[in-house]
Amino acid sequence: MKKGKFIAAVVTAGVLLCIVITHFTGSNPIANAVKTVFAPVENGFAYIADKVSGTVRFLWEMDSYKDENEELIRQINELNRETRDASQLREGNERLQELLELKNNMDGYSTVAASVIAYSKNNWYDTIEINKGLMHGLDVGNAVITPDGVVGKITDIGLNWATVSTLLNPDNAMGVRIGRTGDAAVVEGDEELYSQNYCKMTFIDKDAGIIIGDLLETSGSGGIYPAGLFVGAIREIDSDNTGMLNYATVEPSVDFSRLYEVLVINGVSQ
Repeated sequence: MKKGKFIAAVVTAGVLLCIVITHFTGSNPIANAVKTVFAPVENGFAYIADKVSGTVRFLWEMDSYKDENEELIRQINELNRETRDASQLREGNERLQELLELKNNMDGYSTVAASVIAYSKNNWYDTIEINKGLMHGLDVGNAVITPDGVVGKITDIGLNWATVSTLLNPDNAMGVRIGRTGDAAVVEGDEELYSQNYCKMTFIDKDAGIIIGDLLETSGSGGIYPAGLFVGAIREIDSDNTGMLNYATVEPSVDFSRLYEVLVINGVSQ
C-alpha cells in the first residue's frame, strides 16, 4: 500500500515538473540546457501520465460498460423468453390442430377434448388425470386417445375430472390386431415392463409370423376401443426352448411423458 502511494507521488511530481519546465522556462542557454537535461525525463513522465490518464478513463468507463452489458444481457434474456413462448405457443397450436383433425375423423363417435392435469404418483404414467368428467358427458369405461394412438380408458370419475388407466397399467388389457398379418392378440400392462414405458402382447397364435417392428392396432373387440386405432409396435419377441411364442414386448405409440391434450370417446353419435 505504501509502495503504491510512493509511486503515485513520484508520478505526480514528475508531471508537475514537466509542466514547470514547459511553461516557466524561456528561450536562453540555461533554459535550453535544463530542457536538454530533463527532456528524457519529461518524455518519460509524459508517457506515464498518458498511461495513467488512459487507465483512469478506462476505470471510469468500466461502470458504463457494466451497465451496457447488463442491459444487453436483459435484452437477450427477454428475446430468449419471447422465442421460447412463441415456440411453445406454436407447438400447442399444432397439437390442438392435430386433435381437431382426429375429432373430425372419428365419424360416428361422440368425443370430448380434455387436458391432462396430473400423472400418477409413482411416476410410471400408469394413470393420468384429465380435467373433464360427468358434467361433460364422460363416464367410466370411455376410451381415451390422441392423434398418436390409444392412451387407455377412464377407470374413475368425478364431476369435472377423470382418472385414465393407460396401456402401461397392469390392470389394463385390450384386443389388438397385427397390421401386417391380421393376426389377433391381446396387449396388456405388465408389472415388470411398465416402469420402462413398455407393455406386452400375449395370446399370440402359435402360427403367427410376427417380427420386430410389426405395428399393432385395436381390433374393436370388447366394445371399448373402435377398430383401427394405433396401439404400438413390437420391440422384442420372447419364446421358449421349443420356439413357441410366450409374449412380445410392445412400445406404445403414445409418449406418456408428453401428454398434454387427449380425446375421450364417450359414445356413438346419434
